[in-house]
Amino acid sequence: MVNEVILFGKRAVPLDNRAKAPSSRSRFDSRMRLLKNDLDFRRRWKHVAYVELWSDAAIFKYDDGTKWYMNIS
Repeated sequence: MVNEVILFGKRAVPLDNRAKAPSSRSRFDSRMRLLKNDLDFRRRWKHVAYVELWSDAAIFKYDDGTKWYMNIS
């Protein structure tokens, strides 16, 4: 069940925090702040449909069904 949303740029994407730990969400938020000027990430972000957040990784799921893993530890 998705009850959180991640806002980045002008897009809002559903976020499923599977870790259920506030520390993983804060690490994810700080990692996203570091990527705000990364052009390659911003291009990828345009196609993200859903984000799963685990204890040490974030899984970005795209519209076409592919996935991209980002280490947040």
